[in-house]
Amino acid sequence: MTDTPAPEDGAEIRLTPDEAIVLFDLLSRWSGSGDDDTPKDTCFENTAECAVLHGLLGELEKQLVAPFKPNYGEMVDAARGRLAGNWDGATLRA
Repeated sequence: MTDTPAPEDGAEIRLTPDEAIVLFDLLSRWSGSGDDDTPKDTCFENTAECAVLHGLLGELEKQLVAPFKPNYGEMVDAARGRLAGNWDGATLRA
């Protein structure tokens, strides 16, 4: 018998356009071919965490059009600028 989450344990997450593009850019960098911007293996306790993040990236890829625009980099920079004031710390641990 496996433990299966109850249906009420699911979650729907809504992101603003700025949040979506910033998250997309972060996850894209993390899953890219270079390893400079990717969290170290010790960051993850289980490969399931990577699977969830990769799935989230896939969902964002299906929905966003900004990554295909010629001014994508400028759009990401602008979104980061608008969101930067929402967090005081330099890391997730603040």
